[in-house]
Amino acid sequence: MRTPLTTGQCLIAANVAALGLLAIVELSAPATAQVGRARSTYTAASGRIPGTETHVVYIVDETTQELIAVQWDPRSKQIQGYGYRNLPADAVDAVRPRSN
Repeated sequence: MRTPLTTGQCLIAANVAALGLLAIVELSAPATAQVGRARSTYTAASGRIPGTETHVVYIVDETTQELIAVQWDPRSKQIQGYGYRNLPADAVDAVRPRSN
C-alpha cells in the first residue's frame, strides 16, 4: 500500500510542474505575427472637429502611417473612437486627377 504524499512533497511536485511549463513557454518559437514587425512610434495632438466645439485627440502610428481620432466621454467614462484614416491611401487619392 502506498503512503500518502506530504504537503512538502506536493509543493515540490507543483513547483517542478510549473518550472517545466515555464521552460516549454520560454524555449518555444515566437508567434509568427510578432516576427518581423517593427516597433511602432506614435505622435498625438489635440484639436477640434471642424465646425463643432468637440475636442479630440489625433493619434498617428508612424510605422503603419495610420491615424485615429478619439474622445473621452465623461458620461460613460470611456474613450470613444471618432474616426480612422490610412494616410498613404489618402495621399494617393489626393494626387489623383479629378474629372469634371
